[in-house]
Amino acid sequence: MIPKIIHQTWKKSKLPEQFRAYQKTWIHHHPDWEYRFYDDAACRLVVQKSFPDLLPLYNGCAYPVQRADIFRYLVVASCGGIYADIDMECYKNMEPLLAGSPCVFGVETILSPRQTRRLNHRHQERIANCIFAAKPGHPIFDQVMNEVALRLDGRYPVGEIIETTGPGMLTDVVQKYRRQYDLHILPQICWLPPRGSYYPDIFPFNLHMYAKHHFSGTWKRSNDKIETARAGSQKMGVLDRIREILCDIRDFRYKLPPSPVWREDFSFPNKNVFRSKQ
Repeated sequence: MIPKIIHQTWKKSKLPEQFRAYQKTWIHHHPDWEYRFYDDAACRLVVQKSFPDLLPLYNGCAYPVQRADIFRYLVVASCGGIYADIDMECYKNMEPLLAGSPCVFGVETILSPRQTRRLNHRHQERIANCIFAAKPGHPIFDQVMNEVALRLDGRYPVGEIIETTGPGMLTDVVQKYRRQYDLHILPQICWLPPRGSYYPDIFPFNLHMYAKHHFSGTWKRSNDKIETARAGSQKMGVLDRIREILCDIRDFRYKLPPSPVWREDFSFPNKNVFRSKQ
């Protein structure tokens, strides 16, 4: 149902060497897929041709990353296929993950209750916008763009990327419509396993790892409310700091890496398989 098309974009047609290496992994693991790359000019042309009524919204974005977010939703809505950030590395062919599903998203992270409150999120399970896939014309993207238009009307502070066009916004929309549209949500391990070398691409850790996001974007540093809050905690008094440490301890289980294996990975489909041979 989801066409075999890979969409990736970068501000210029010439990619940095590291991104070229990641790009090659997508092409290598999908030899019979169509690969489409867009620079900024090509992105704008797609919006202009396929969604001319949204071009003023696209052009009016305060930051390039907001236009990049809007483009990814619109290109998948228009053509279908899978979108992946240029700093994502592909480990396996995506067809097993997408088979039989009209729309697939993935969990980016599981926030603790405290982080959820700090970020003013409605949901602990945050949906990634760095990678997703759908058939052309899937209705979820109508809802996404309606929400983007609402959130870019000035109710959010200038510079608020995550909540206007990014994962915060997408999470609210996907969680709201996931049952109505039967959206398939992949566990975090599939597309966004931990970045550290302590989580290697070896068995059994990589049983369900199909890609990894290297989070190369520098814009997040100025928009990461969690890190800002932690930095501010250094100015707290002793009692406040103790409370902060206790909260970190309670949140510890939310910081653990996602499980690389599931129970069914090591279960036999037929319990009498050996007995039947006797």
